[in-house]
Amino acid sequence: MAQTAGNFIIECLHTWGSLHGDAGRQPSGGLGGRWRDAAHEKNRVTLADEKDQYGLPVARVTYSWCDNDRRLIDHSLDFMERALGAAGGKDIWRETDDTCHLNGTARMGDDPATSVVNADCRSWDICNGWTCDGSVVPTVDDANPSLTIQAISLRTADRIKTLAAHCEL
Repeated sequence: MAQTAGNFIIECLHTWGSLHGDAGRQPSGGLGGRWRDAAHEKNRVTLADEKDQYGLPVARVTYSWCDNDRRLIDHSLDFMERALGAAGGKDIWRETDDTCHLNGTARMGDDPATSVVNADCRSWDICNGWTCDGSVVPTVDDANPSLTIQAISLRTADRIKTLAAHCEL
């Protein structure tokens, strides 16, 4: 189940003019909103019937917002637009096609039917397949969980080292 941290920005432009000696310069400023959109089982990465140049199935990403996600986005953009206007912003626009940070695409769990890797980040299907990035984190409250990813990676490396020492790989 893919899940993303929302990131939508309202930007505004204004002319600094003679303040900085460059009347044509158009600096920008903006407000950014971040939130956790709802995790939905229908949001996922699966393998398509289509094959790549090597004959392997290509990834198909299925992702959409629910009605509550859309209301949250609209409310946030309305609020940020009013705030920029109240602060004297000019030429305000909405950026609604921003990037996002997908997480949970190789979900960690204790059941092979609902997850891709176990608690050690080891693939259920490929005995020596290990995944150590944001894709194993089922849900994220904001952007990339960098410290969590570092901790998971170190823990997984320690686990691999221990298994190798016991000839269990």
